[in-house]
Amino acid sequence: MTTTDGKSKIASDTVKVQLAALTLENEQLKKRLTEKENENVVLRKQNVELASVIENDLKADLTLQIMAASDFKEADLENLSIEQLQTMVSTLSKRKAGDAIFKPIRAGASTDKASRLTVGNLYGKTRAEILAMEGDF
Repeated sequence: MTTTDGKSKIASDTVKVQLAALTLENEQLKKRLTEKENENVVLRKQNVELASVIENDLKADLTLQIMAASDFKEADLENLSIEQLQTMVSTLSKRKAGDAIFKPIRAGASTDKASRLTVGNLYGKTRAEILAMEGDF
């Protein structure tokens, strides 16, 4: 029976050594997990700070664009969200493009008297009416 007891004692010792190694490895993994969780918390805080900086920069850029294209003041715009500011910038840019389309077109004239006559003034008028307005046409 000594041989069987010797084999089972060796097997028992081997299991104890493996269990101790696994326990040590488990503790090391728990320690590394705690370190990684702490790093994750720090990185999340940095991410929130960076997002705040980017948001503030974007708001400042949009506010400057709006103030340059309109009569709004900074106090009027500071409580608006980024989406609202982007909508305003988009609307103002469309308005500028629309203004260019509807500007009056002056008729080409060689005299100062006719220079005040625009296409809108001449539309639907007869030659006699245009001459009565002191145009050279």
